[in-house]
Amino acid sequence: MFPADFAYARAGSLAGALAQLDAAATAGDNVKVLAGGQSLLPMMKLRLATPATLLDIGDLAELKDIAADGGQLRIGALATYRDLQRDPRITAGFPAIADALTVLADPQVRARGTVGGALAHGDPAADLPPVLLALNARVTIASRAGTRTVALEDFLRGVFSTDLADDELVTAVTVPAAPAGQAYEKFAHPASHLPLAGACTVIEVQGKAITGTRVAVTGIAPRAFRIDLPQRDLASRSVSALRAELADGDSAGGPELDAMLAGALEAAMAAAGAEPLADQHASGPFRVHLAAVMARRALARALSRADAPAGADE
Repeated sequence: MFPADFAYARAGSLAGALAQLDAAATAGDNVKVLAGGQSLLPMMKLRLATPATLLDIGDLAELKDIAADGGQLRIGALATYRDLQRDPRITAGFPAIADALTVLADPQVRARGTVGGALAHGDPAADLPPVLLALNARVTIASRAGTRTVALEDFLRGVFSTDLADDELVTAVTVPAAPAGQAYEKFAHPASHLPLAGACTVIEVQGKAITGTRVAVTGIAPRAFRIDLPQRDLASRSVSALRAELADGDSAGGPELDAMLAGALEAAMAAAGAEPLADQHASGPFRVHLAAVMARRALARALSRADAPAGADE
């Protein structure tokens, strides 16, 4: 199919882009921002999106920078997946992001797709949002009225729905310093490579003790979301005991951990009033089961990366 007719405008500066968005919002015009275009353009071809005007911000160099300071990472909204893949600071300090980039879509999408565009799109089945959620990322948003920063948890609202007004742009994503124990796993649809279910786990270890765990999932609900694990269940295990449970993959400790993770997933969804997504590819219960398995696999890989002192868990 072909997209409906639309006008095209190219922004020469961030201020100019915000001015155009402000004018369009005031006039009630339907404007969509074009960043990488890897999600928006296919939707336009299917006429699932029919903007009157496309505002191309691809030339805004000030939104393409990737900076690290004291372990904290700041990603410009127009930084592409490939930009992140080629940045050694990502692999070194944020291996879960590197995990997601390795399995995200295909080389063409990774070359053009942008971080800010992906978050603003609000796709319920995307790889990067759960990773950034588990890493406590915050989103910087600009308008002519000023700049604000919100937690990604509050930014994501639902299916293709975010906390982004018509006159606003995502300008950056900030990720605080994170422990080495982090990983992302997904079960991908074989054709689209989108996750039927995906999970990111961040684990904090001190000596023999597991002192903190964060898990976020994607593909099973109207938005990526974090779940609260019963910390007492993990804290009751030493690092070596949990490693032993996870050592044999889907046998050994799998069923017990899967049950704990599935229970936490169901509790989080119930608290949010969300029903599991279901379609011709997978039922809701099966997606929840897959997410629990992916969370356990991510936990195993995160634990293998955790920065516990050598021999501390023996």
